[in-house]
Amino acid sequence: MPPRAPASPDEIQMSTVFDALKRKGRWLVPLSVVLGGLTFVVLMMMAPRYQSEAELAIVAKGASSTFSDPRSASSGPDLVTTRMDKEAINTHVRALQSSDLMLQIANDLKLAERPEFNSALGPVDQLDAVLRMIGIGGPRSGESERDRVMSALRSRLEVYTAKESRFIGIRMTSIDAELASKIANAMAENYRASLAEQGVTEIDDLQTVLKAKIDKLGAEVATAETEIDRYRGKIDGFRGGAQNTGLNEQQMSDLTAELSRAKAARGEADARAASAREMMKAGTADALADVQKSPLIQNLVQQRVRIERQISELSATLLPAHPRMRQLNADLAGLKLQIDSEISKIVSSLEKEAKVAQGRESSIAQSLADIKNRVVTNAPEEAQLRQLEANAKAKRTELENLQAQLEANRKKLDARAQPVEAQIISKAQAESVPIFPKKFQLSALVAFASLMFGTAWIVMGALFHGVPPQGYRKLNASDRRRSEPPLLREEPLISEMPETEPETEPEPALATAPAHAAIAGTTSEPAAKEASFAAFNDGEMEELAGRLKGRRSVGGGFRTLITGESDDIVPYAEATELVKALAKSGVQPILVDWSPSGEGFARDAGLDMNAGFNDLLTGHAGFEDIIQRLPGTTAHVVASGRAVSEDERELDIDRLNLVLDALDEAYDHIVVVGRHDEARRLFEGIEGRFDAGITVASSLRKAAEPEDRDGTFLGFEVAEIDVIRYERREAVAPALMQRLARVTQNQAAAARQA
Repeated sequence: MPPRAPASPDEIQMSTVFDALKRKGRWLVPLSVVLGGLTFVVLMMMAPRYQSEAELAIVAKGASSTFSDPRSASSGPDLVTTRMDKEAINTHVRALQSSDLMLQIANDLKLAERPEFNSALGPVDQLDAVLRMIGIGGPRSGESERDRVMSALRSRLEVYTAKESRFIGIRMTSIDAELASKIANAMAENYRASLAEQGVTEIDDLQTVLKAKIDKLGAEVATAETEIDRYRGKIDGFRGGAQNTGLNEQQMSDLTAELSRAKAARGEADARAASAREMMKAGTADALADVQKSPLIQNLVQQRVRIERQISELSATLLPAHPRMRQLNADLAGLKLQIDSEISKIVSSLEKEAKVAQGRESSIAQSLADIKNRVVTNAPEEAQLRQLEANAKAKRTELENLQAQLEANRKKLDARAQPVEAQIISKAQAESVPIFPKKFQLSALVAFASLMFGTAWIVMGALFHGVPPQGYRKLNASDRRRSEPPLLREEPLISEMPETEPETEPEPALATAPAHAAIAGTTSEPAAKEASFAAFNDGEMEELAGRLKGRRSVGGGFRTLITGESDDIVPYAEATELVKALAKSGVQPILVDWSPSGEGFARDAGLDMNAGFNDLLTGHAGFEDIIQRLPGTTAHVVASGRAVSEDERELDIDRLNLVLDALDEAYDHIVVVGRHDEARRLFEGIEGRFDAGITVASSLRKAAEPEDRDGTFLGFEVAEIDVIRYERREAVAPALMQRLARVTQNQAAAARQA
């Protein structure tokens, strides 16, 4: 069948847009020109505005350069290093806009006598005059002259600061270029003078008070430190070392560390002595590390080994009573006694080392105990000493703070100025070119903007009226895996096969193909682009399940549609066996009974028919209501549910794809089983979005020509779908009985209709 082509918003006829532009564009260009001309006339009636700018820098007093860092301490001893942070600069910006400073500027330059700042004196330009004629502009009722001047000055004055700098800009706009520069320069000069005139008025009195406090506190500090030295000598509480700690504390620390080392040495010596004694009793003392390190013992052991080797060699030719043999045995016994004696000496030395280590530990512990007793005895005196030291330290800190404050005030008094000042970086100059209005530029911009806006209006109107009424389907998130048919060629996923006349001699049934035909494809095209074809016989269900499991990609579900070669062949038993085989192979399958008429296998299998797949598609049930466990297996099954009425038989493709995609996320393998005609409608409706298709044929119902050949399934050409033919073997007698039963049923139905 041809692929479905839903309507798209891109299907817009551009000829409609061009026709609209030709039809309505005749008045668009003249209108744009007229609007541009009107703009030019309005701008010609406006008085030109000139702008001047002065720049200040807030720096520390005495800085050698405007661009130096006020936080640097290398500029000289008399430099007041005040940090100019963002908040401090913003404070100066606000101070430059204060009403007192602006009022002083207005009075000095007599701005109240100019119509630009005092609207009560008349219009400023022709546009202002026209606006006053129609009732717009002019002085507001009840507004004083001071308020009018201050409001006009604020609207034309701009004070700003550059980011990450100490510069402040003063920008003034006026219809008089000279006046603009005068106002900006006067603002900078007056603010700079106001900062410079702020003297330090209370420094002298403060210095007198500080000197008296310093003299008194200096005497107290000297007395306290003398008392500390005298008391320390009395209680023998001298201090020393890098940490200035007391002698008792230093000795306790040293003895504690020494005691820890002595305990470790004694423990090691005890362990070595105990191990030596145990090995001596067991007769394995020669394995001791100290024994093996002794050169004498090693030499004796080598002599013993040599004599033992000689005894072993001579025992083959001499009897034990032979003089040579007796001499060697006597030498061997003497060596063993000498070795044992040396080992006993080493063990005794280890025991002596353990006793020495124990004595050293006891001595150190006793010394530490004596020092502790001394510290406990002198505890009250030490507490008194610490109190005297704390009192002297507090007085010393207070004295140092007062001295630092006295020195800072002395520097201020010598400088006779505030810590910061404003330096004029550049003065404002009278500009000869106005910044507003730009007559030609603004007029051309208005004409171009009106042309663009009119063009957009016409195009949008044409688009809204020219969109075709068809709707289009937007892909949802569930279509991510199967939003497009799995094509590797330009032709559609499935296309309906033309009707062909059966030949007089039917071709051999594909069911006779060997089982290994599933491995080798029968198509002439490469296997990656064409659908594969295989055949299986009854009893080969395990091999069929293994083939399907092997073709499943990692991380995605696998869909299989199983149906009969004709509507008379019901593949329910084969579908059940396939799902059981898949479950045994280790995957999680689910069997879906596809039967819109409600006559599937679920009722005969003993499944719950209250809710099923049909109810899910029609919105009468959810997944938790329809999924059941297939008896005797770990696989799940979904019954067909109630029969769907004729009005509901039309498939909702979007909902069906959504349900199948949800099952893909939850299960490894989906097996959909249905009768031939119903399965064909399902396959056609979802455009062949299956990974495998299985056709069940009967050995007793040989078709003149199979409907599914190479690259086809259910009469459609398919791509990238594993097409499998499964032939069941049936006995003759049951088949004849079924045919007779069908004939009898047909006759009974015809009789009832008559």
